[in-house]
Amino acid sequence: MQVSKTMTIWLEYHKSHSKENTLKAYQVVLSNFNREFGERNVQEITSDEVLSFLNRIAEGTKQQTKRTRYSHLSAFFNFIRNNID
Repeated sequence: MQVSKTMTIWLEYHKSHSKENTLKAYQVVLSNFNREFGERNVQEITSDEVLSFLNRIAEGTKQQTKRTRYSHLSAFFNFIRNNID
């Protein structure tokens, strides 16, 4: 399944189950991720590519911001693994 399609499903889930600020925070990370990997299949993305992506978007940010962005992307992949696969 394509990243863009799984991202849409994930965001729809959070619209029903999360607060507005949480949804906005997730959208920041996932919109960047979607720009880079949106047309690819989720199973094709390697952990090295994800790590490289995280390093790029967190470059020059505080440690807590890096942790938060990692956490958001990790939650996205966990949701996919637990509910979509």
